[in-house]
Amino acid sequence: MKRIFYNAVVLLVVAGCASTSRPPASTARVPATPPPVAAAPAARPETRPSLPPPAASAAARPSLLAAEQRWLEQLFEGTPVRISAEAGGDALQLLVPMAHSFEADSPKPKPALQAVLDKLGQSLKRQPASKLRIGAPGPAARALAARQHVLSRGVAAHRVEAAAVSSGDGVQLRLSLVGTSGVGASGASGPGRDGDAPLSAARQSH
Repeated sequence: MKRIFYNAVVLLVVAGCASTSRPPASTARVPATPPPVAAAPAARPETRPSLPPPAASAAARPSLLAAEQRWLEQLFEGTPVRISAEAGGDALQLLVPMAHSFEADSPKPKPALQAVLDKLGQSLKRQPASKLRIGAPGPAARALAARQHVLSRGVAAHRVEAAAVSSGDGVQLRLSLVGTSGVGASGASGPGRDGDAPLSAARQSH
């Protein structure tokens, strides 16, 4: 009887151990597959406002010309030098009377004309696109000497033209902000106006 009771206890203990050694059933759920990530919209290229076109250089010429004219008029106020703007607005005309330009027997410019040429040389340096045309009545050496005076102030040779003038009561100086057409490096150009004759490069070298 005791053996039967002992065997029953052993069976109960073994059955209990077996039931406790089994791992509990997993209750965790496998996560579902994540939804696909939507692609980011393509970045649009940055648009910048278009810049306005540069102002035409012709619009700036009258103001530049007017500034040079005011400057020269202030310098030579009260002198015989006459200053005027051309109708087209592209150039200034200066007239220096012969009595203040050259001696009767000399091609060397007088101090008064030299002063005008010096100031025009400064204008040429301030306005890199400008050119100067010098017309002097009488011997060709006069216009050449006046041109050489401007060149001695550091102005490039192709920017100063010398022309013989058939007649006139003074030295004619034309300061152009757009340049004189046809002027070469030697200072010679095509046919002049009002009876002016451009001097050849050979004559300018003397």
